[in-house]
Amino acid sequence: MRSEPQTVGALRTTVGAAATIQGVYGTHGNLELLACDERDGLWVFWFNSDAPGSAPSGGVQPGRWSEGLAFARGMRFVQAQILQSALGPDHLEVLALDARGTLQSWYWAPEAGFRRRATDVGQGVRRFAAEHDDGVLRVVVDADSISTRVSDATGYPVRSWRQRAATPWERASLELGAHAHETLVRAGVDEREITPGTARSARSTRDGGTDELTWRGTDGVLRHVGVPWGA
Repeated sequence: MRSEPQTVGALRTTVGAAATIQGVYGTHGNLELLACDERDGLWVFWFNSDAPGSAPSGGVQPGRWSEGLAFARGMRFVQAQILQSALGPDHLEVLALDARGTLQSWYWAPEAGFRRRATDVGQGVRRFAAEHDDGVLRVVVDADSISTRVSDATGYPVRSWRQRAATPWERASLELGAHAHETLVRAGVDEREITPGTARSARSTRDGGTDELTWRGTDGVLRHVGVPWGA
């Protein structure tokens, strides 16, 4: 059974598609959502995955989204992605593409908050898709050509990048959102109310397995709904 759609950051001026992951914090693994501000910086929101009736955590009721935290002020971004890291422990990875085409590398640590690394992933980037595997970051980059930038855990939290050819599967990962759009429509969301290109999905273990779907309505508001796997 799907959850009821909720707005995310309705009071914040976010734009474009959002990126969501299930993190390690909270009893049942809270969700983390990253979105670009319309003019300046990034917003991160978290969803309290604790069971209904549990005490609020950090001022957020179970089953609700936080009001958001702003960071990376001073520049405009056009795409961003957040990933749970296996390092730290319990750090988060952020890749953020600014309006000049620089793909920036950030991380979050409990004691320090969000920090930008000195070394960027690349320049002249039009779009990207990233994955994290046991400390290794693989970022498929569409720049002058499509390639994959890889960074292992050596020297973490510092990261360096090596470039190699992208595999067919990695190239396909750049085509974001088709699965999410189709799942939203099957779940009963009116297709006319989905801003084209903004549907995204991420899997979580909530309620035995959930597709965490986000999209931006034609009213400009970001929304989230959880749909059981395979629905």
